[in-house]
Amino acid sequence: MSHLRVRAVVLLSLALIFIAGSVSPISGVSEGLLSVRGTWIVNPLGGKVFLRGVNYEGYELDYPLVKTHTEAAYRTFAELGFNVVRLPVAWGNLEPYPGTFREQYLTNFVDQDVRWAKEYGIYIVLDMHQLYWGERWGGYGIPDWVTTGYPATDEGMRQAVTDFWTQDTLQSHLIDVWKGVANRYANETTIAGYDILNEPWVYTSIENLNASYVNAFYLKVIKAIRAVDSSHIIILEPANLIPSQFPVKQNIVWSPHFYTLSFAEGYQESDASLLEADLSAKYQKFVVEFGSPMWIGEFGAFMNDGTQNSWIRDALKVFDKYGIGWAWWAFNGTVGVPLQLYTNPQEQTATGIHINIIDVEVAILLASILVLGATVAVWARHELRTVHSARVKRKARAKR
Repeated sequence: MSHLRVRAVVLLSLALIFIAGSVSPISGVSEGLLSVRGTWIVNPLGGKVFLRGVNYEGYELDYPLVKTHTEAAYRTFAELGFNVVRLPVAWGNLEPYPGTFREQYLTNFVDQDVRWAKEYGIYIVLDMHQLYWGERWGGYGIPDWVTTGYPATDEGMRQAVTDFWTQDTLQSHLIDVWKGVANRYANETTIAGYDILNEPWVYTSIENLNASYVNAFYLKVIKAIRAVDSSHIIILEPANLIPSQFPVKQNIVWSPHFYTLSFAEGYQESDASLLEADLSAKYQKFVVEFGSPMWIGEFGAFMNDGTQNSWIRDALKVFDKYGIGWAWWAFNGTVGVPLQLYTNPQEQTATGIHINIIDVEVAILLASILVLGATVAVWARHELRTVHSARVKRKARAKR
């Protein structure tokens, strides 16, 4: 490592040490509930709020596989500048038997995250999560009693999903669970909103279903929540068949996920136009046509050739261009949060929060921004001039 890069690493390390001892709660989470005004999420003073953060995995797993969370994680999120955690929870853990409501699940797990989030000035989005419609098909989130009796095949899963969307009795259970959750957190300002159901895909191989089934379910959930909580934002994820219209706008945020090219073998910078085209189409549907805010509740990149850094950089540029907040998928307590969410690093260093360095200038500027101290800022400017001077000299020697 060159002496200039060593300087940058030392400076950034000092900045991180400084903020580690000085992170303080952001007052926003205690000022009042977030709400929707036009196509924006706003605070009680009317200021626009851009929710940017991570998904924190663990609570959506079926008992006894639920993973514990830590206060240290929330401290790290605050240090990295995040202001939201999308917190996956599970219907199966809240209603393990028909007609029950396991409030202890909220007491033992969710409530502690709410306390930590409040302490560090971070909002929580409660996300009713599911994957592959439950454990029977290799996923989680859906109660076992809902899926019992279906074959453990793809056809069985599609039938179970179809039955949920077409049977009011099944839907009423999840609706009652949401009513219990909303009643518990109705006055909790740390909760930014309720994400009703993760990825509510409509499987059409059994019956000719479309997004209207999902919309009808959403309307029933909204009515039940509003009976006990008239103020929190309700977050709706579109079906795989995007709805053409939705009759409710008040305090509604639409939250498509963003995985364009995320599972490709590699990513090229020329693909950036494809990222923008996809986000632009989503923006046109939900912000322009529906007149609601849009928030990307999940995004991520999973290439194995190292090009995911470029994907993240370009995705963030597009999000910023359209004024869209986001939550990275995902932090699980062992895999660190990639700092390229903010600085697009290319070289990783061995730190407790997986901080990476992209370049000398970035490290110096990041340090001066984070520390905000006059002495350090002056030093940072001096170091930056030193770096540029050294590079100019190297280029001059190379031309000789």
